[in-house]
Amino acid sequence: MSSSTQSTSEDVTRGSVSAHERRKAVIPGGVNSNVRLRGFPTPLTYSRAVGSHIWDVDGNEYVDYAMGMGPHILGHAPRVVVDAVRESLERGQLFAGQCDEELELAELISGAAPWVEQLRIGTSGTEMALLAVRVARAATGRQHVVRFVGHYHGWLDPLFVDPARLDVTEPALTPGQSVSAAEDVLLCRWNDLNALEQLLDQHHDSIAALLMEPIMCNTGLIEPLPGYLEKVAALCRRYGIVFVVDEVITGFRVALGGAQERYGVHGDLTVYAKAIAAGYPVAVLGGRADLLAAVGTGQVNHSGTYNTGVAQMAAAVATVRELRDNDPYPAIAARTQQLATALRDVVASASVDLHVTAVDGLLQLRFGPETEITDGSSFSTAADPVRLGSLLQELQHEGVRTTSRGLIFISASHSAQDVEFTAGAFERALTRLAPGPA
Repeated sequence: MSSSTQSTSEDVTRGSVSAHERRKAVIPGGVNSNVRLRGFPTPLTYSRAVGSHIWDVDGNEYVDYAMGMGPHILGHAPRVVVDAVRESLERGQLFAGQCDEELELAELISGAAPWVEQLRIGTSGTEMALLAVRVARAATGRQHVVRFVGHYHGWLDPLFVDPARLDVTEPALTPGQSVSAAEDVLLCRWNDLNALEQLLDQHHDSIAALLMEPIMCNTGLIEPLPGYLEKVAALCRRYGIVFVVDEVITGFRVALGGAQERYGVHGDLTVYAKAIAAGYPVAVLGGRADLLAAVGTGQVNHSGTYNTGVAQMAAAVATVRELRDNDPYPAIAARTQQLATALRDVVASASVDLHVTAVDGLLQLRFGPETEITDGSSFSTAADPVRLGSLLQELQHEGVRTTSRGLIFISASHSAQDVEFTAGAFERALTRLAPGPA
């Protein structure tokens, strides 16, 4: 879409509006993931996607920076993955047993991340994060889990306990959750070593696992402070706590070996998903063989009908092999910086308080004052979600799609032309917005 071809969003998205109304009659909220409830002004319905572009049912074309919420590191429908999946479909879909591809995938992952001595494969990051907790509890005989405010490890009870306000660290539940979910979780501020040291000093005898995103991607885009990850790993070793690194977003995105390769620090267990399989439902828990041994003997249960489906494994093998052999990471990093620079130039010309944060393969947009952002609380305090929502709606009018929280995913398929188009869209969108403080 462009500003010259539409008058209002409703005019050009009539098909999506109609489809959404029909869905709401049979699907609560009209969507099948609550993240998708936030539409501009209605959740769009899409018909196809190729490379860095996606089309809705009304025929509107967008440069896509949502990228399936992260999985499409190679872009939509990459030929190498499509061909691998198409070939696999001729051989069957679900064997309820092993297939050659799962072994190849396991070996590829261990080759990319040597700290992964063994691994189990599932279908979602949520379930593999829960398996990590189960493994840690079995290994330590302890019950509590430490996690960090603003981090996200899935939507199920044992880990979905973030408070509504990010300036507090008391676990909070949503309607329908088990009260016991909050009892087993200890929340801490991220990037605050003193707070973590105090928490572990007080509770270490009862803590089985510590979970974290190595780069905070679910609330802002916040890198660890220098030395922070090293000190967290050392504290976990001191107290015998299993250090679980959630690389659902960063794994195979910021580097082949993820954030742990980037920072040179690795955990005891790692959760991978999203970019590992180009949009197919594959997730992995990998790490120390001694911790995972109880899963292999059956003492710790891990099961799943849809684990290692043939098409899923074919997609994951093709994706990881492509990432390893053709190394798109320097190009993705360069494109990320190119886009960040272009957007910052537009912002400077417009004299608005919009900030662009970049890490290879990821960008975050934030309206608000210039201030140090180190954790979920400081991001939340300094962010203006209302103005961000207005900008994202204007960008959608211009043919640019991001995630609803302003996180942008860069893929190997995004081009210099996409960056140029996006910069122009930003300029026009900011011009139409009511001015904020400069």
